Amino acid sequence: MVLEGLKYFFVIGLMVPAFANASEQLDIRPYEAADPCAVDSAQIKVTVNGVGAGGGILSVELYHDPDNFLNKKGRTRRIRVPATEGPHTVCFNLPQQGTYAIAAYHDIDGNRKLNKRWNMMPKEPFGLSNNPEQHFGFPKFSDSAFTIDHSGVNITINLQAP
Repeated sequence: MVLEGLKYFFVIGLMVPAFANASEQLDIRPYEAADPCAVDSAQIKVTVNGVGAGGGILSVELYHDPDNFLNKKGRTRRIRVPATEGPHTVCFNLPQQGTYAIAAYHDIDGNRKLNKRWNMMPKEPFGLSNNPEQHFGFPKFSDSAFTIDHSGVNITINLQAP
């Protein structure tokens, strides 16, 4: 059956959209793929805990500019992967030595953006490197910053439910 350009199939009486693969459904683009994790390579290895069920996209973003933290022009790179329940590990090849911060969020509805409440706080699970306490407003770059040298670093982010 075809409705509004999408193919559907019936599963136990329910009409479910049929997609060729998860990345088509989720609009994950090739340039958003993680770098392969390698033991002998200088990388930023990020483990994100707290990704829930329900699908969607896990977005992990690397920032370098303290004045534009959590803004597009301060972002060095973004990785997006299909979100499944449980921990996820993604790797960034080391762009250069320096100070960085990472933001991660579970884009539950797969619309490629972090949905926010009326007060601009996340409406979807969200976390930052160093797992700073989130009070009113977002933490500063310095709260989430880490310095990397030629050997790379392992980072763990625990997503906070909204």
